[in-house]
Amino acid sequence: MMLRVLWILFFVAGLRSLAAAETLPAVSVTDAWSRPATGTGVIYATLHNTAAVPDRLIGASSPLARHIGLHETSEMKMPGMSSSMANMPMPGSMTSMKSVSSIPVPARGTTSLAPGGYHLMLDLRRDLKAGDVVPLRLHFARAGWVKTSAQVRPIR
Repeated sequence: MMLRVLWILFFVAGLRSLAAAETLPAVSVTDAWSRPATGTGVIYATLHNTAAVPDRLIGASSPLARHIGLHETSEMKMPGMSSSMANMPMPGSMTSMKSVSSIPVPARGTTSLAPGGYHLMLDLRRDLKAGDVVPLRLHFARAGWVKTSAQVRPIR
């Protein structure tokens, strides 16, 4: 009888530990920031995935935006162009931006949302000024919704 009670206690304790582990998000967000903007804003950040499986950012929302889109900027280098200044628009290159359905976050890895790469585009409800804070909810395919906020930094 005592062995049965101990077994039940261990089983319940194990279930509680499993439930607690399930509630911890596998994805976190650091260094989220934006620039002052009117009409259309942008968010950059670093996405961290601690899970053993990859995830994807599939959406975002903010009370300061009517809509948030996932985008990627890419640069095509033209023949004969120097590559000495990476991530800088240069003569002989063409920069384009496209909407994407998701942004990959590798297993046990990070993805940077940064100028010249992936980023979030906001259809703003109001202007963003230096010092403002943009509350955000990011939606991941596996991790679900993650709350964060972005600091609006002055343009230097």
